[in-house]
Amino acid sequence: MIAKQTQGLGSIAQARQTLCSNTTDINFAAKLWQVFRAVICGALDGLKAILGDAVTVVMDAIDVHIECLFVQVLQLDARTLRLEALEINDE
Repeated sequence: MIAKQTQGLGSIAQARQTLCSNTTDINFAAKLWQVFRAVICGALDGLKAILGDAVTVVMDAIDVHIECLFVQVLQLDARTLRLEALEINDE
């Protein structure tokens, strides 16, 4: 009943399926990022002789951007949480 009211879902089973699907997708994305990160690190290590300490700065910047992306995907950023709270209050 709550799932239907708050999410527009027809049943608890449908709500559970949606949640599990989203969790699986996010888990896969996190694992895939680790693979991409290893490839990027390997490529940057090959450039360390040319770039020096800039390699670390570049990798740190990439990590920060990816972390922000995951926060947005999980909708944990302050803006999205505020918007969701407003939507719930409007209902």
